[in-house]
Amino acid sequence: MLLGVVVMLAAPVSSVVAASPGIQLVTHDLRELQRELVLDARFHVRLTDDASEALASGVPLILEVQVRVTRPRWWWFWDAELVDATAHYELRYHALSRRYVVHDRQTGDRRTFFRREVALDAWGTVDRLALLPVRRLSAGEQYHVELRARLDLDQLPHPLRTVAFVSPEWRLVSDWYRWPVER
Repeated sequence: MLLGVVVMLAAPVSSVVAASPGIQLVTHDLRELQRELVLDARFHVRLTDDASEALASGVPLILEVQVRVTRPRWWWFWDAELVDATAHYELRYHALSRRYVVHDRQTGDRRTFFRREVALDAWGTVDRLALLPVRRLSAGEQYHVELRARLDLDQLPHPLRTVAFVSPEWRLVSDWYRWPVER
C-alpha cells in the first residue's frame, strides 16, 4: 500500500534566496500516515516593509495554506476535485516579552521564538496536514496536488484591512505549485 509520489517543484530552490518580499515553496512531501494522505511543506516567507511594521506593532498575521487534490478527466473541462482544504497559521509578536508566537489554528499548537527569522521559518512550515483517507485514491489512477500560501488579508484588523486590500505592499501570495501523484 505504498503511495508513489513523483516530486517536481515548480520553482527552482535557488530562487528562494531572492531578496524581494514574497512567499515561495521550498520543500514538500506527500506521504501516507495512519491510512491518511498527509502533506508536509515549507514555504520561505519574506515580509514587505508594511507587513513587518504591522507585525512589530502587535498585529497578528495569518498565513493561509490552500491545498487541492484533483483527478484529471479527459472528457471534461474541469478535473474532479477530491479535496479543497485550507489551513491557517498565525504569527504574532509580543513586545513586552520580545517573543514571536506561531499558532497552528488546526491543532492549537503554539510555539515561541526569540528570533524573527526562526519564527518566520516555523510560520511557513506545514506539518502533517491530513488531506484525505488513502482508500479514496484508486489504484492505477493519477491525481494532482496543488498548493499555495498567502497572507490572509481578511483576518487583519478592520482599519488595516481597508488599506491592505488596495495596497500592493500587502499582496503576499505564492504561485500555485502542482505535482502528480500516482497510487
